[in-house]
Amino acid sequence: MSPSAKSSSLPPVKSEITIAMIVLDEAMLSPLLRTDGTINRKRFPGFAALADTSTWYRNMLGTSQRTTEAVPSILDGQWPSLTKYPILRDHPNNLFTYMQGKKDLNVYQSVTKLCPKGVCTNAGPLYLRLVDRQVQRFEEFIKASASSTTPTLHFTHLLLPHRPWGLAPDLRIAPDLVQFTDKRSERLVDRRRDNYQSMLRQYVATDTLLLEFINKLKASSNWDNTMLIVTADHGITFVPGESYRDKINVNNPGTLEDIYRVPLFIKYPQQNKSSVSDCPALSIDILATIIATNGVKSGWTTDGVNLRRTCPQRTSRRIQWPYSTTQISTNFTAVLERVRYYDNWIDANGDVDDIYRVGLSGRLLGKKAPTKAPANVSVSWKLNGPEGYQNIGTGRLAPVPTRASGTLQTQSNLCERCEGLIAVNGRFVGVLPELAGMTPDVGPLPFSSSLMSRYMSPGKNTVELWVADWTSGKPVFSRSESPS
Repeated sequence: MSPSAKSSSLPPVKSEITIAMIVLDEAMLSPLLRTDGTINRKRFPGFAALADTSTWYRNMLGTSQRTTEAVPSILDGQWPSLTKYPILRDHPNNLFTYMQGKKDLNVYQSVTKLCPKGVCTNAGPLYLRLVDRQVQRFEEFIKASASSTTPTLHFTHLLLPHRPWGLAPDLRIAPDLVQFTDKRSERLVDRRRDNYQSMLRQYVATDTLLLEFINKLKASSNWDNTMLIVTADHGITFVPGESYRDKINVNNPGTLEDIYRVPLFIKYPQQNKSSVSDCPALSIDILATIIATNGVKSGWTTDGVNLRRTCPQRTSRRIQWPYSTTQISTNFTAVLERVRYYDNWIDANGDVDDIYRVGLSGRLLGKKAPTKAPANVSVSWKLNGPEGYQNIGTGRLAPVPTRASGTLQTQSNLCERCEGLIAVNGRFVGVLPELAGMTPDVGPLPFSSSLMSRYMSPGKNTVELWVADWTSGKPVFSRSESPS
């Protein structure tokens, strides 16, 4: 749908609809995309399935970089205000109070408390770092949405793919999420790339749940009559040296695109064709669109517009953060620039395995290590949490290492085209670019490596460090001693 396209083809409003709304957290738009601007189906089949059955508002901006302002803004359709707390008293006219008495309410709030007492559940302050609980909440949301028999508002704000990044694509989870802190500089490209990889892993895990949700809802009798909304409160940036999102730097506009550009997909009731809209949407438009689609007036106004019938004429859009604001006048082409930026780190057009393929040695991941190779007596290493490799489980939320960390040391100068490889049970699963050009004088050097955990199974596991010398164009392998 172009900005000027009419929406007369959409079915009429109907007050007896069910609404299923998912608000993700720290969910950038750009990682979902290929360099041509389409959804990466190989990596994110859930979002691709969503795009195939909904209207994708790809020129969408959130309003704030903080959840405590961003989520209330989505729920009440008003510009954020620092004078308001994320509680019902300060946001009395919101999605939940509008729906109360009109539909059954099945609501999960991770951080905010905008629903009347006794009507909605709330996780309270215990949400922090409970990644496993977010998965369980998503599963509960899926079951309730597919099985409800009366018009219902299903709402969940999930702290996914929000930090800490511990989920593997198959929804197993790292056992040591916050045990080993990364002491490397935030200005180091390798650290930010490692974190970007970790976020992508968790985003893929989130997508796995999203695909399950779509498939189960389609298989139910509720699909046609459901208004489905998937969005996020804000994104996050991985630009080296910049704050992830707490501090805003208007002099680095790429970070603004990372933090404020979020997904927005809306499947309207009875919608049977996909559509793409380049209308300059804002998160404050979501509630107005829900109210109009539900067909029952609210009795109060919002700052947003009904995207179902209106393409707002906004040449620029306001974004804000504590004690300041600015205007963004860019469009979807700015998102493509961010896709290309991170494509320099991780192949934006690749599949899930390509998330791990960095450096010269990335192409070796998933392959068997040589059965015979000389010992490398120069390079030694220490592996954090070695016991985690001996306690691997199967099934959702079972333990599995998703990221190796520790320190490296060398007694001789290493070549500029030397890289490390982590092998588990004789198969390469992670790359250590840190080894390139390493010298003895740097002392113990911290490392981190995202691990292709799908090759890790229960049982006794052997973890090895290999060195690949690419000087000749083909890897020459040597094997380091066992980790200390």
